[in-house]
Amino acid sequence: MKKILAMVLAVVLLLGITACTPQDNSAEKIAPPTLKYLYNTSDAHKAIAEYIQSAFATVGVTMTLENQEWNTFLNTRKNGEYGVARNGWVADYNDPICFLDMWTSNSGNNDVQFGKGAHKDLAMYSVDLTPYGGEKIENKTWAETYDVLIAKIKATTKAEDRYALMHIAEDMLMATGCITPIYYYTDLYMIDDKVEGFYSNPLGYKYFMYTTVDGKTDKLNVCLASEPDTLDPALNSAVDGATMLVQMFSGLAKWTYVDGKFVIAPDCAKELVEGVVNDDGTVTYTYTLRDGLKWSNGDELKASDFVNAWKRAASTELGADYGYMFEVVKGYGTDNKDDLAVVADDAAKTITVTLSNAVAYWNELLAFPTYFPVHSSAYTSEKWATEPATYICNGAYKMDAWTHDSVITLKKNANYHDAASVKMEELNCYLSDDANNMLTNFKKGDWLFIDDVPTNEIAALKTDYADEFVIAGQIGTYYVCWNINQDLLPGSTLSAVEKEKAQQEIRKAFGLILDRNHIVANVSQAGEVPASSFVAMGMTEADGSEFYKNANKAAGATYVGYYDTSADAFSGNVAKAVETLQKYYNITVAE
Repeated sequence: MKKILAMVLAVVLLLGITACTPQDNSAEKIAPPTLKYLYNTSDAHKAIAEYIQSAFATVGVTMTLENQEWNTFLNTRKNGEYGVARNGWVADYNDPICFLDMWTSNSGNNDVQFGKGAHKDLAMYSVDLTPYGGEKIENKTWAETYDVLIAKIKATTKAEDRYALMHIAEDMLMATGCITPIYYYTDLYMIDDKVEGFYSNPLGYKYFMYTTVDGKTDKLNVCLASEPDTLDPALNSAVDGATMLVQMFSGLAKWTYVDGKFVIAPDCAKELVEGVVNDDGTVTYTYTLRDGLKWSNGDELKASDFVNAWKRAASTELGADYGYMFEVVKGYGTDNKDDLAVVADDAAKTITVTLSNAVAYWNELLAFPTYFPVHSSAYTSEKWATEPATYICNGAYKMDAWTHDSVITLKKNANYHDAASVKMEELNCYLSDDANNMLTNFKKGDWLFIDDVPTNEIAALKTDYADEFVIAGQIGTYYVCWNINQDLLPGSTLSAVEKEKAQQEIRKAFGLILDRNHIVANVSQAGEVPASSFVAMGMTEADGSEFYKNANKAAGATYVGYYDTSADAFSGNVAKAVETLQKYYNITVAE
């Protein structure tokens, strides 16, 4: 790290900017505010935070670091009680919209706080939808532009137009400077070579129900993460929580791994039917449930269990982060959850759902945890998902014990419709966010799967555990997010719009001083790829090309994406950043 920071300093010195040179607007310049960077407990996140802190110091900006336990961190970020924070997003399904619709004003995953607080009334955004049958919107709020754009994307069925609109959405996001991409994810974990039958999908969910250990099926000890924030399918928004849920719940569809390929297959539904296009452009699907479906307590699982669960998850009353995933269903968005166009016929065992228009990724939504059913007891107890005695599920496993902050024990669910295919009888999910503790238990042979390792051990593990240390592909982006209501120009006399335009410049300048190649090679060290866009690599266009490679094309960039992440471009990036920061701040470059 010292070497790379020395390089940053050398670039700045060569450019003759060891201190601010007075300019005509020097009287308006201020000392840069002290920034606080929030991250969650992890060696890797800490190492990246320390690098970012040091990089900011080279251009005269002080940044303090704050570390929070995972669940506290999630809620702090979600509530907008931060200035700058580490963030990451893994695809919910294989379509770029899942990286874009999270930033609408009312999305529970809108950690940047677009359209919230003071930003709610800021009218400065424009979008031209006339080439796509919409209107030209000028100098309006985030809700009046970006939210409208996302709704237009979801209502567009022509593939070429839909992808063009998604690029416009990403252009709008990146223009704010609130999202600073660092790298495209890989999925790093360790699995003992005695374990067979394991697979992990591109969303990062791990599947253990078909595993054996040296041919035995009595039990498997794993560690995914610390105590989950929630194990309610409607409320969960974490990858480790989703991994727990896919062991214990069965939706209409599921992810399977067949002949080396991932396939969305029927689960509780007998088949994944084709939709019927109606005269008004809506699309109706009718699914028939398998015979003999039961909950883990022996109750009959009915079509109405799915319908009620969907209405609950989509309701404003519940306020679930992923409630917006039901936007595609006709009737979504009113205060009356019964307006959602989904109907159950328990006698016929059918679920009929009508979408506002054709949705390319509909089957993947059906396999997503938010679309899982929940037992009727969930409506009578807010704490139903916190203890084994009240945790009723319908998947391969049922919860047998939960020693909070220690271990969750799952046992094979005899009432699961495909129980005959489940091999592993018992799954012990140990709870820890201490990577050193995870690795110690793995080396001792106590835990046969761990989902994190200490960063400083990665180089050795690649050699010493070559067959057990895994770096897999994963569709996701690690990034720094800025609270859009964070004041970067305190005391400024600029108008609200002028001030936000200046802050956009500042945030984008900060993004230029980060050496992504150094981070992936010397800090994270897990084979990641430096990121130049928010939508991750792995997503494809209508023509089969990669979405991220076509990012920012409208701006005529000669490089891929919104940042030139090549090693040769770094010194020029730093020079541009300092030039911008000097417009607003009296900064002194570190010596």
